[in-house]
Amino acid sequence: MEQYSPIPYLATLLNCMVWTLYGLPMVNPHSILVVTINGSGSVLELIFVTLFLIYSDGKKRLKVILWLLLELAFVAVLTFVTLTQVHTIKKRAEIVGTISILFNVMMYASPLSVMVIFFLSLLFHALIHVTLIFNASISIEKGCTWTYYIHIC
Repeated sequence: MEQYSPIPYLATLLNCMVWTLYGLPMVNPHSILVVTINGSGSVLELIFVTLFLIYSDGKKRLKVILWLLLELAFVAVLTFVTLTQVHTIKKRAEIVGTISILFNVMMYASPLSVMVIFFLSLLFHALIHVTLIFNASISIEKGCTWTYYIHIC
């Protein structure tokens, strides 16, 4: 579990929950397929996150639980505000649809975050090796210089 990242699954869960809200009849009528597909996607992602929680260590588990609670709170607030403060179906669909599209992009970009972290760790290790080689070559050069200086003087 050390190198396994829950970021894509948390992003997909948030995306599915927001799209499920978008498909509700109070937000966008005649979207039963959107509710069905994203509702089942939410259940699957909850299963994946639960499996991660079961097999991860305490520090990662706490971080995932906090993100999960934050996502649930965001969807609850979005639902409450949309259904109580926005009074036309067209405006509700526009607001929730725009947020859904943003989270859709986030969901497809989330695996890139894992790859970027991996790439940065590779780059960091490569820089350490280059630095070690540079330091070793400088040390050898200094040793040769002092040896040459001792033999000349």
